[in-house]
Amino acid sequence: MASEKLEKITKARAQLEEALKRYRHVKTERGLEFLTVAKAYEVLFEYLWKTLKAKVEDEGLFASSPKEAIRQAATLRLIKKPERWLACATARNDSVHDYFGIPEPDYIKLVEEFLVLSKGVGLR
Repeated sequence: MASEKLEKITKARAQLEEALKRYRHVKTERGLEFLTVAKAYEVLFEYLWKTLKAKVEDEGLFASSPKEAIRQAATLRLIKKPERWLACATARNDSVHDYFGIPEPDYIKLVEEFLVLSKGVGLR
């Protein structure tokens, strides 16, 4: 089961990398490419926070939401830069309701940062 989760996370990360690559390649209207990035980001974020939640709960802590899972994961030193993870959670929440809630360049920058942060998560 753990290897299945890791496979899904690895695939979601690769899809986000590809979505960002395509987004950067398009020089004119990027509407569809931006939506692809937003969805790929949402999927990777969901997989990661739920994995963090499971790890936190395995340690006997409670995490009912993404932000709580992030806070608890930071307490357990499963992640670095929890304040940036929390910013990513807020961006994910905003994107579910309004993809253009934050300026597009800021959103893309945050997604790129999240991609780097996500690689530092100890999931094994």
